[in-house]
Amino acid sequence: MSVPLKERLPKPPWAQPNHDNVCRPISLSGIPTHAAPIRLGARGHPNSCTRRVSPFPMRSILIVTRHTPLPWDDGAGAYLHDIASYLARGGFRVQVLWLAPHDHIRWKKIWRRPDDFDRKIKLHLPGAIRLGSWYLFPAVLWLPFQARTKDRIKRLLAKLGFRTPSRPVTAQNKRASAPPSTGWMSPPTESENALVEKVAERESPDVVVACYAWLCPIFQLRPLQKKVHVCLTYDVAWKRAALQAKNRGETSLPEITRSDESRWLETADLLIAISSADADEFRLYSAANVVVAPKAFLAQAGEFPVNTQRLLFVGSGNSFNVDGLNWFLERVWPRVRAHLPDLILDVCGSIGEAIASRPSGVIFHGRVSDLKPFYHRSGIVIVPLLEATGLNIKLVEAAAHGCAIVATPAPLEGAHFLEEAVIEAHDEISFADAVRRLVENPGERKTVANRCLTAVRDHLSPATCYSPLVTILSESRHIETSRMQSV
Repeated sequence: MSVPLKERLPKPPWAQPNHDNVCRPISLSGIPTHAAPIRLGARGHPNSCTRRVSPFPMRSILIVTRHTPLPWDDGAGAYLHDIASYLARGGFRVQVLWLAPHDHIRWKKIWRRPDDFDRKIKLHLPGAIRLGSWYLFPAVLWLPFQARTKDRIKRLLAKLGFRTPSRPVTAQNKRASAPPSTGWMSPPTESENALVEKVAERESPDVVVACYAWLCPIFQLRPLQKKVHVCLTYDVAWKRAALQAKNRGETSLPEITRSDESRWLETADLLIAISSADADEFRLYSAANVVVAPKAFLAQAGEFPVNTQRLLFVGSGNSFNVDGLNWFLERVWPRVRAHLPDLILDVCGSIGEAIASRPSGVIFHGRVSDLKPFYHRSGIVIVPLLEATGLNIKLVEAAAHGCAIVATPAPLEGAHFLEEAVIEAHDEISFADAVRRLVENPGERKTVANRCLTAVRDHLSPATCYSPLVTILSESRHIETSRMQSV
């Protein structure tokens, strides 16, 4: 029996076995991607379906997110933009529906999408009219004008002796007029669902990607029911919720539980995990297929700073960053400064708004447009997080810039490939000793920095991280869905 030509061809490098499980290409059905038919969503429940492959490629992907897709905002935004950009340059028509744009963008009335946002990605903003890279928010212009006009008419009628009826203010109509409060980890609201339906009907995507598990209920919307359903998980959300609840107090309940996340993820055909550890967790309670796609980075070391008296911390104001930096400033920084009184700690990012302490020698820079000068000037980056989930983006970003890194164990749980590269410190004494040793010993600092660069080159190139995802979506061509018959 002759062997098909496709099976005789050698596999490309990214499809070879990857024993460290950093980025493993899989098919949506768990069988070779060239085989057909494939079955998606066949989990034994009434809504399961069988999907067959036809030779027409999928071209359109709709990504739905509450979180910012702007790469300069934070690590999660950079990760989302990276994936969208790689898919767009891999032949897909990629659109991002941002459900909750920043208020300051809307209140500008006219906002220009910055050049750093990939022009191949079509960005949808609620209530905006898009004109190329410009977005016009007519409601911001019209509603104040409407309110002023109504007020002038009311005042004019009052001068003429006419009384305008006024609605009595009661607690009931106050509640009715107030927008419903939506937790960050809550399922989509009615207005969000309506917005997704509107865009999906107009754009008719082949694939829909929900960012975070709690947006997976959009898969049940009528225009999206026969699409390929993908969830970009970022991290194991129920673990993050449990840690945040613990930090708030003993009686605080987490926003979501493991059963919540499992129920949402069960509606997905494919889960994108940011680390192999997260992928292993998802496989324990979800029947969906999983592909590992870490945040990609290109190694870009600058000139090595031989003499440095500066450390660097970069992070947003999330609770894990805040707790970790507070611990460092309270328990580690005094020990370090006792031996190195001229040492400076630069802190970049929105975390500065959440830190009350301002010790001597610590400079808070807030959000900065370009971190490269800080990475290259400091040479030593600290990641003192006591708790973490997923892949810590700023940890691997520092490694990609050729910095020597001192980190606690928590952020390394999602980045095992860096465990042998960075210096791991388990308490305040070992952390302070590691920082002092790197500052005083340029040779050791350069060795640690080179190990970090090597780890990034080996594990985090864009092709290594994102090619398996592109392959899966490319091989899972045009999908025709039919209800499974009961057995």
